[in-house]
Amino acid sequence: MADKKDTEKKTAPEAQNPAGAQQNAPSLQMIAQYVKDASFENPNAPESLVSGWPAPETEVKIAIANKHLKDNLFESEVIFQVEARHPKEKSKIAFIIDLHYGAMVALQNIPQENIHPILMVEVPKLLFPFMREQIADMTAKGGFPPLYLAPVSFEQMYVEQMKLLKDKQDKQQAGNA
Repeated sequence: MADKKDTEKKTAPEAQNPAGAQQNAPSLQMIAQYVKDASFENPNAPESLVSGWPAPETEVKIAIANKHLKDNLFESEVIFQVEARHPKEKSKIAFIIDLHYGAMVALQNIPQENIHPILMVEVPKLLFPFMREQIADMTAKGGFPPLYLAPVSFEQMYVEQMKLLKDKQDKQQAGNA
């Protein structure tokens, strides 16, 4: 029968050295987040601001880019383009927003195959509340009610993007065969 001291000596090294285990744990650290570019156009003001204009129809486009900066530092950038138009007269623009919002992150002990999904999904999820606030502020300062964007499924966007990329690669391979 083993005594308690023998059992304690046979525990995993991580249990004996929690600090060592934490050093090897995967981590994402937000170093900085920033507005890279922001513009708000209100081309039909003041007409678009007077009563009688119906609530505009809003179209939102989202793009995500990322790049390796150096060592374990990466940039993830989310681009929101918002166009609001008169619902009956599509040529009349209420406002246009172009917001490029970025973050510099440090990734530690992340497997290579997980870096891209983290930069395309997890970082944008962390940035979304700040981008949403920027867009609401821009519309309010432009004379419109604040536009609060609905939550975005960055996971779904990533899955769709990967599917399109795979389909494109499959077509290229079929064309080369």
